[in-house]
Amino acid sequence: MRICMLTSSHNVFDNRIYYKEILSLKKVYDEIYLVAPGDKDFVTEDGIIVRCFKKRRAWYDRIRPMRDMYKIAAEINADVYHAHEPDSFQVAVKLKKNLNKKIIYDSHEYYPEAFAEHFKGLYDVAKKFIYIYEKNLAKKADYIVTVNDILVDKFKKWNKNVELITNYPVLEGEPKKTFSEKPIFVYAGGLSEDRGILKTLEAIKIIRGDAKFIFIGNFRDKETEDKIMSFAKENLKDKDIEWTGRIGHKEVLEYLNRAFAGFVLLQPKNWRYVNSEPIKLFEYMMSKTAVIASDFPMMRNIVEGENCGLLVDPTDPEKIAEAIDYLIENKESAYKMGENGFRAVFERYNWDVNEKKLLNIYKKLEGDKIV
Repeated sequence: MRICMLTSSHNVFDNRIYYKEILSLKKVYDEIYLVAPGDKDFVTEDGIIVRCFKKRRAWYDRIRPMRDMYKIAAEINADVYHAHEPDSFQVAVKLKKNLNKKIIYDSHEYYPEAFAEHFKGLYDVAKKFIYIYEKNLAKKADYIVTVNDILVDKFKKWNKNVELITNYPVLEGEPKKTFSEKPIFVYAGGLSEDRGILKTLEAIKIIRGDAKFIFIGNFRDKETEDKIMSFAKENLKDKDIEWTGRIGHKEVLEYLNRAFAGFVLLQPKNWRYVNSEPIKLFEYMMSKTAVIASDFPMMRNIVEGENCGLLVDPTDPEKIAEAIDYLIENKESAYKMGENGFRAVFERYNWDVNEKKLLNIYKKLEGDKIV
């Protein structure tokens, strides 16, 4: 069976699309294509054939990329098209209609809410419009896969073939932690205010204890970078802070293997963040790193249930500072939280179960018995 993944906006080596789903499918299926934005076609070291179209110029540049994607996807003539956004799934729906193909919609974001954020004054109207658009598309899917119970419940109103395939990490073996005398706190991800960077720095300013803080990732934009770096220069001269910029996956793991605790302080103004299970949370847990996390319902269930970190009001620097100082002053508790997190990922929150679910869906689309 020939499989083609479609994405209008994700990177070729997106963690979920490539390292989880594609490499899981490659264990069973030899011929896998990925159509994605990029500069040139190539074949990955895993034998995945990547066909590229020019990236869109802005968020509203959507028609030309969809035409390009359809042309390439039709040439591939796959048996199953697996799409990762409403735009790419519209292409898949057209392929089903014109070429009688099987199609999967993989919804791993709150797309109506995310798209509507571009229309600040018309947020509710835009969200409603995209909701209707997504609903009409979803009814045409042969299968829908998504990442949490909220989205499962939404899609089951429109399509009976819905499967929960969470974004839990791929197990990479038990980490070998190396703790320094001065504890290291890490943040890994995009650097923006809605992800709690400024609140974290405000907390670092008032902590009592001594620690090193490492921020891994790029700033969302120049305005955010200027604001954050200006605050750090004026208020954190006496603090041990390192900014790495964006680095490779292996380098991130090296930092996490030295990390004492990690920050997941998403801000509550964004509804999508409040109702999420951030992959970063599980990556910290997998690396035996205690977490300081936003006290939101979905994260609370995991952090409290597994005793793998501390929950705080992410808008309150004093509460964040109290959590940092608590871990500095109670190192054994922090080590235990890290161990608890790793055990939970090893036993429950990992990709292995999801891989089996994904392969079963493809077997069903082939008409074979499930594995």
